[in-house]
Amino acid sequence: MESSDTLKNKINDIQSFFKNTLSSTDSRPVVGWFCTYTPEELIISGGFTPARIMGNKKIVKSESYFPINFCPYIKSSWESLLSGTESLGAVVFTNSCDGMRRLYDAANTYLKHIPSYLLDVPHLQGEDSVVFFRDNLIKMKRFIENTAGRKIGEKEIENAAVLINKKKRLMERFSLIFRKSPHLIYISTYYRIMELSITSEPHTFTDDLGKYLKFIEESYRKNRSVLKANNESSPRVMIIGNFITEKKLWNMLSAMNLNLAADDLCISNRYFTKQVETAGSPDLLVSLARRYLTKPPCMRMADLGLKLKEIENTIRKNNIQSIIFISLKFCDTVLYSFPLLKESFNKMGIPVLYLEMEYNNFPEGQLKTRIQAFLEML
Repeated sequence: MESSDTLKNKINDIQSFFKNTLSSTDSRPVVGWFCTYTPEELIISGGFTPARIMGNKKIVKSESYFPINFCPYIKSSWESLLSGTESLGAVVFTNSCDGMRRLYDAANTYLKHIPSYLLDVPHLQGEDSVVFFRDNLIKMKRFIENTAGRKIGEKEIENAAVLINKKKRLMERFSLIFRKSPHLIYISTYYRIMELSITSEPHTFTDDLGKYLKFIEESYRKNRSVLKANNESSPRVMIIGNFITEKKLWNMLSAMNLNLAADDLCISNRYFTKQVETAGSPDLLVSLARRYLTKPPCMRMADLGLKLKEIENTIRKNNIQSIIFISLKFCDTVLYSFPLLKESFNKMGIPVLYLEMEYNNFPEGQLKTRIQAFLEML
């Protein structure tokens, strides 16, 4: 029987388990995307590799294109596009916020050599919205076909949906293991794998993730007495926010042994929860539209009350005792929603820590002090 530390080191060795993903030689052109409402299935069916634009951490050129008080993630993404670090066959934007629409305008004006498409995502979730979104997916499909120079068949869409369904099922399984065994998988490891899921070639990543989960489950089964939880008495924390990908933050929370019992972020459950219905579906584009409109919504959707109920259910289901609310600076969509959410948490007796971050400038010392003080108060 291996020691607890030895097993933990093995399980958190991403380089070993995801070496095929990290060294992928996939030669297919990449189509970049920015929002979890973008159907990767259509991108894959056109013969492309979908990859979320993560942006450059160092901003030089993009400051001259946008105001100072502008979304730092959009500036970072524009820097990435301008610097040529993203070898892209095309880019798919969404109308997720006004800043993203302005990014699409900038790309259309200054990067005409990269085909760009703006996917109109409705703000409601009813059946009329599904029909509307399905029509928009037809337009996106035509854009992909024009970029690829060929038609996309139903079977290609179905195969792509099956692949992405498999990936997201494995990610849900991984998330469940992480929630049940926070002593086993570091927070930094969890979110690193979440990032790989949205930036990597899906076939290779899915294969690597499947092998990784098999190793974890077998290790836990054989060494259950060694791998006992050491933070069961720690407050159960939920993190809520938008596109948070700061490695220093995840490393810091890992070092604190934070008991992360749930989260609601663009990089995790909003991305992988719920699959596309493929069996017996007469219209796969309807199935795609319904899945993306009924997945865990982000705060850009019109019915904030629905989002609030979802978060309240998560709090009760996971016995959450405190919340850390994190927003990128100048993200009006998220910032406007916070007062209503905080009012609800206060009624539930759940303490909240509010943090605001730059995308490319992490105030480690300041945030560490605030988080430590918050946890000590609990």
